[in-house]
Amino acid sequence: MVGGGTLVAGYVVGFEVGAALGRALNPDHYTRGWHATASIGTLGCAAAAARVMGLDVAETRHALGIAASLASGLKENFGSMTKPYHAGHAAMHGALAAALAREGLDASDSALDGRQGYVAAFGGRAGLDASLATLGARWDLLESGIAVKPYPSCALTHAAIDALLDLRTRHELDPARIAEVEIGVNRVVPDVLVHHAPATPLERKFSMEFCAAAAVVQGRVDLDSFDGAGAADPALAALAARVRLIVDPTLPDQLEQHAWSRVTVRLADGTALAEPPRGAQGHPATPLTPERLRAKFLACATRAISRDDAEGLAEQVAELEHVPDVRVLTARLVGDLD
Repeated sequence: MVGGGTLVAGYVVGFEVGAALGRALNPDHYTRGWHATASIGTLGCAAAAARVMGLDVAETRHALGIAASLASGLKENFGSMTKPYHAGHAAMHGALAAALAREGLDASDSALDGRQGYVAAFGGRAGLDASLATLGARWDLLESGIAVKPYPSCALTHAAIDALLDLRTRHELDPARIAEVEIGVNRVVPDVLVHHAPATPLERKFSMEFCAAAAVVQGRVDLDSFDGAGAADPALAALAARVRLIVDPTLPDQLEQHAWSRVTVRLADGTALAEPPRGAQGHPATPLTPERLRAKFLACATRAISRDDAEGLAEQVAELEHVPDVRVLTARLVGDLD
C-alpha cells in the first residue's frame, strides 16, 4: 500500500532530479533535437519511482543507470501521435527501470557521468557537477515553480494566444478586417512550430498560424479547436494564411523566456494594434486560478471518465498527501473501452 504522502515525496524527488539534469543539458540538448519530456523525464520518473518503491542508494543508482539507456524522444516527431506518447514513454520506462533495479538488475556506476555516459551522449558540455552540487539544497520546485499549460497546444504558442485573446476582447476584432497578424518569437521557435499548413489535429497543435487564427476567430483555444467543425471553419483558414511568424532578436533570450512572443495585428484600414513581449498565463509569475485549473482538469478528464469520477479525482488530488491509499484514487482512472 502506498499513501498519497509517499506519492507526493516521489514527485518532488523526480522533479528535482529532472531539473538538475535539465540545467546540465539544456538548452543545447533541446536545440539538438531531443524532446526533454522523454529524454530527461525518463530519469526523473525513475527517481520518483525509486523513492515510491523505497529503493536503497545502490538500487536507486542502478535504476537511474537503467533509465539512462531507456531515455529517448525526438522533436522531429512533434505534430504526430508519437509526441504525446513521449510523456507515457518516460513514465513507463522510469517505473520499469526502478522495478528492474529492485529485482537485482544492475547498471554501470558511471552510466550518467562516464566518458560515454548519458550526459556526454546527450550534450551536457559542462558535466553534472555544478547541477548536483545544489541538489537537495536548492529546491527548483519552489524557485522556478511549475508551469501549467492553459491551452492544449505547444507551449510556444501560448503567449501569442494570450495576447490575441486580449486584443480580441479590447478591440472587438473582426477577422475579416485583419490584413495581417505578425508574431515575433525567439530563435528556438521555428524549429518547433514547423507545421505552417497543418492537415491534422496534432499538426495544428504545432502551428502558430492555426493557433493564432483560432484565438481570434473562435475566441478560445481548447480541445474542440483542433478537430471537427471548428477546425474546418473557412474564416479560420483564411486568417491563418495572413499570420506571419518572424524571429525577433530583440526578445529576451534567457532559457525561461524562450516561449515569449510579441504580437502586432494590422487592420485593413492601416491601424496597428500591438502587444509587447510577454510570457504566457500558467507560468509561476502569472499562475492559473484554482477555478481555471480545475476547469481544465475536468474538461480533459471527462473525455475519458464520468463527470462524477472526474470531480472525485479533483477533490482527492487537491488533498493527495492525506490520501491513505492511492488505490482509492487510481480505481477511478478507468475509462469506458466501448
